[in-house]
Amino acid sequence: MESEDEDQIYEVIDDNPVYRTEHQVKTLLDKLDLKPGTVMLDYGCAKSSTYRTLSNLRPDLQLHLFDVSERYVPFWSTFSSADNWSTYTPRPEWEGKFEVITSFFAFEHIVEPNHALANVAKLLKPGGKFYCIVPNIFTNIADFVVVDHINHFTEASLLYLFSSAGFNTVEIDTHSHRGAFVIIAEKSSDKFQQTDVSRFVKNIQDIATFWSTAATKTREFERTLAADEVLAIYGAGFYGTFLYTALESPERVTCFLDQNPFLVGHLIQSKPVIKPADINVDVTTLLVGLNPVSAKGILKKMPDLDNLRKFFL
Repeated sequence: MESEDEDQIYEVIDDNPVYRTEHQVKTLLDKLDLKPGTVMLDYGCAKSSTYRTLSNLRPDLQLHLFDVSERYVPFWSTFSSADNWSTYTPRPEWEGKFEVITSFFAFEHIVEPNHALANVAKLLKPGGKFYCIVPNIFTNIADFVVVDHINHFTEASLLYLFSSAGFNTVEIDTHSHRGAFVIIAEKSSDKFQQTDVSRFVKNIQDIATFWSTAATKTREFERTLAADEVLAIYGAGFYGTFLYTALESPERVTCFLDQNPFLVGHLIQSKPVIKPADINVDVTTLLVGLNPVSAKGILKKMPDLDNLRKFFL
């Protein structure tokens, strides 16, 4: 809420950050053939940075916004008119109006996702498409312990959810957006799709084991450190915060490192967030607070940090 432009880094290419909004818009345009004049709704849109970016690239689209709060209206008003948005509940005249409805990382927050998805189905035209992105628990295991993520999805549970709400021809893409499922579902009256959950059980058990031991593993590493070692944490997001709170003596951490310019200069746990290039020469040990799937690959691209002792979750 502090900035219209604040965003999360999706990846860094040749030292240049690619932000999540930029990647979401590119993926949407790659996966859907949006004809000029397509009537669209961003459901649970928050600031709707995705549609703000999309409106600049495709002014021919008819973009509408909905969220359950009025707090984002100042952001919407910079690129849309009040005729095209609704707060708290969708407008009654919107029923059966939309050719495409999108949702970007909203359904993990919604108390009754089946009820929300039924609302989406009512707002779509027959044959309309729902384009939805939610966290993939198998490639983004932090999803399990983020306090306001109250739903956690697998491919099987998504198929069950969407089929139960009157959708079919459900495509679930696990590759286009790292750490997430990209779902394209078409409104349909076809019969419910059966799903098999057995193949996911082992993966979920592995995630449960990871989180049940992560804090203990962190403290065990901490006890191997000499009293005079100086610590820093790489990652000013969820994983970095987790590492800090898991330590027995978090006061030893001098700073957080992050490449996101929207975080640099802020305080996390009363510690400054700085660029990796600005790390204090006294730092000897780096706790890596990044998604374990990609952490080692990211650190390999930072030779300036090679001389530090590192701990990975």
